[in-house]
Amino acid sequence: MTKRWRVALTVAGCLASSACTYHNTIYNTQRLYEQAERSRRAGRDSLANQLYQEVIRKAAEAYRARPSSDWSGEALFLLGRSRLRLGELFEAHAALLEAEARGPRELRPPIRAYVAAVLAARGEATEAMAIVEEVTAQPLPGPALAEARLVAGQGYLAKGQAERGWWELDRAVDADPAIRVEAGLERLKWAVRRGDRDRARAATDLLLSYPEGGARLTAVGDLLEESLARWGPAATAELLTTASSSSWDREARGRLRLVRARLLSEGGDAAGAEAEAWEVAGTLGDAAAEARIQLALWELDRSEDLADAYAVRRILLPAGAHPGVSDLVDAVGELELYTNIGLGEPLGWFAAAEVARDRLDADYLARGLFLAYADGAPTQPWAPKALLAALEVTSSELDRAWLRGRLEAHDRSPYVLAAHGSSGAGFEALEEELQVRLRELRGR
Repeated sequence: MTKRWRVALTVAGCLASSACTYHNTIYNTQRLYEQAERSRRAGRDSLANQLYQEVIRKAAEAYRARPSSDWSGEALFLLGRSRLRLGELFEAHAALLEAEARGPRELRPPIRAYVAAVLAARGEATEAMAIVEEVTAQPLPGPALAEARLVAGQGYLAKGQAERGWWELDRAVDADPAIRVEAGLERLKWAVRRGDRDRARAATDLLLSYPEGGARLTAVGDLLEESLARWGPAATAELLTTASSSSWDREARGRLRLVRARLLSEGGDAAGAEAEAWEVAGTLGDAAAEARIQLALWELDRSEDLADAYAVRRILLPAGAHPGVSDLVDAVGELELYTNIGLGEPLGWFAAAEVARDRLDADYLARGLFLAYADGAPTQPWAPKALLAALEVTSSELDRAWLRGRLEAHDRSPYVLAAHGSSGAGFEALEEELQVRLRELRGR
């Protein structure tokens, strides 16, 4: 073989190797994009965003290395989709249009589906829907068809064409079952926004039937907040009737049931709320500990004497290793310590009242303790501060009027003057001295 032919074969081999390397780069970047998509759908947003950034880096490097390659359209398509997921809509649009121009003919319909998604995200609904109608009339791979159907479902629902919108969301799942949770969230969102409680209940039941749905608990919680604002706590709790039999994992299911318990409580069903919370408390994990914290806080909120407040430790101690539980147990211990000090030094009642108000959310107890201090040390300069604090945690207008009457006797107090928007000489000095005395109490 002549030297000339050996050189030619060597060059050909290098070119073939380079092409293979380029193809492998695109292939591996595609796998990375699919991993990012799975992470996004599983609610692992931080990881997904990191992976999308890596896809962008690799795809951009591949495109710059061989912008005229047959695979350059694929590189730009990956780059554009990742930009879309990161919310970089201008850059996503530019990359997708360039991918459409450079890619093979068969790649153009799926690219157009994602162009529609970008336009929809930019609020250009009319243009997005026109593209969707165009591309869904052609054969599309599952993920691209699902993307187009999601855009269509949102678009039709936004225009008031509800039945067509629901149909499109169902067809999105048919096209790619991997997006069923995403489509379910869209169903719930639009059912709430359209005021359709039956569809909202059906959408919630469906989401709860997907084992992977628990990973999107935060997104579900956001939609429940919308439901709460629209329909109130009782109706929103009713959406979660099947939470106890959900296919979600134990922790996510427990957290959702605790959301339902709080909604029931807010809606006036205290018995139902406690029954739900106690069932969660009987399980394991953080949700169980948080249920015990909630049960203890409810008990503290209605406690009318200190013995009831101390007794909440029985609720908390089975989950004592949880940081939130141990903090609450510690606060109850601090309350007991200060109330005992108050028997000999009235300022202990003031310190106990602050613990009840700030650490235990026990306003009724806090009010009683502030008043106990004001009655036990009426001539101390902090008695008006205690009366003002009691006023802040008093809900009854009759009691508030009574407290305002008591404060009239202290109209020259720096604290009363400050509460009325005036400056009172000695306010800072009194506060500093109070903090010194409270620190002394804590050191006992």
